[in-house]
Amino acid sequence: MADFTGITLDASQPFGYRRPEALQETFDAAKESLLRDDGWPNPDKNDELELVADLALEGGGVKGIGLVGAVLVLSEAGYRFRGVAGTSAGAIAASLIAALTKAAQPMVRLKEFMDSMQFSKFMPEGRLHSFLDHEGGKVGSLVADAAILTHRMGLYPGTYLEEWLGPKLNDLGVTTFDHLRLPPDKGQSLPPGHEYSLVVHTSDITRGQLVRLPWDYPNYGVRPDDMDVLGAVRASMSIPFFFEPVTFPARPADVDVPAPDGRPVPRHYDGGTVTWVDGGMLRNFPIHTFDRVEGDSRWPTIGIKLSSLQTQFPPTVSCESAIAVAVHCLRTMMNEWDAYSVDASTAGRTIFVDNGGLTATDFNLTPDQQTMLFLNGVSAATQFIIAMSQNRHVPRNGTEASALVQEWHNRGGSSTGAGTRP
Repeated sequence: MADFTGITLDASQPFGYRRPEALQETFDAAKESLLRDDGWPNPDKNDELELVADLALEGGGVKGIGLVGAVLVLSEAGYRFRGVAGTSAGAIAASLIAALTKAAQPMVRLKEFMDSMQFSKFMPEGRLHSFLDHEGGKVGSLVADAAILTHRMGLYPGTYLEEWLGPKLNDLGVTTFDHLRLPPDKGQSLPPGHEYSLVVHTSDITRGQLVRLPWDYPNYGVRPDDMDVLGAVRASMSIPFFFEPVTFPARPADVDVPAPDGRPVPRHYDGGTVTWVDGGMLRNFPIHTFDRVEGDSRWPTIGIKLSSLQTQFPPTVSCESAIAVAVHCLRTMMNEWDAYSVDASTAGRTIFVDNGGLTATDFNLTPDQQTMLFLNGVSAATQFIIAMSQNRHVPRNGTEASALVQEWHNRGGSSTGAGTRP
């Protein structure tokens, strides 16, 4: 079994990290094997083999730097990303990955971008967030700080994301979703209206439903191509209470939805305004976004999940106020993001990145913590590539992923050896 320790930062290396020599040799052999056994013959390049994948990126606030390490390893292995779905921090990374791909820029720039993010600027108002994040709903002296919620819908405006992300997307030639339209593909099985390289998830708390942007813009009476990518990402990362939600002006809309027997059923939406918050409330890990119909198995969806297994639990106390109930509901939702309890159809095609016990709103990350998250992503994805090369291909759907997990269990392998299992 390969030794996955000893991976370090190294700015002199193409992707910013260095593996021990033996591990690098194992990785190089694995990526060559995976290309040979699992490559897709691109008809536009005389059937030259390519590694292609769709990506599903979990949300997790500041822990998103762990996604970057994993994505760079996939890029190092030769993967090209055809579609990227993300929620919250995953949506931020997904937008940059889609824009870099569209602009034919090297994926290593993703780390350059994320390194420039100043996490503390997300929360410029000092200790207000401690009311929700660390005090667990205890009122006391923090009531005055929390009083801001009586006249605002969130403690923080979220404007730093727009100031930081907007120029980067603009420089890569991406402002609206028409810039991220996929080229025509006769072999694709995606439904009409889903031909975009980026999908971000947000939660519509007015209509009480998950919203997949740009796919669901017609439900709000607007054309997906005309909509702002930055605005969709901003909605996806609006953690309730922490960041002000996005209010969207919906127009009257008439759309068809499929009935169980496949017939279209007309649905009408009146105009008005709706409120969008963090997509993690309803779907924080969009692993099934790009699942295809049976027979379309040209490339897989690879998930990247920011997970840790909690083994120690401190003493607890019950909620002592209505505010505390609301806070604990929020924290329960956020803790669920980190749960390892995923089914086999997910686990068999997912990279699990150890988050080091950090929470989504630990915005005062130290440089050492950022390095830890990044290298954890590198290590987990390195394990994934080696494990998939041994399997000779990445599962194309939930059924194949479940079968692979069952095979691992039958072999009696450890849950950490492949870097892909819960």
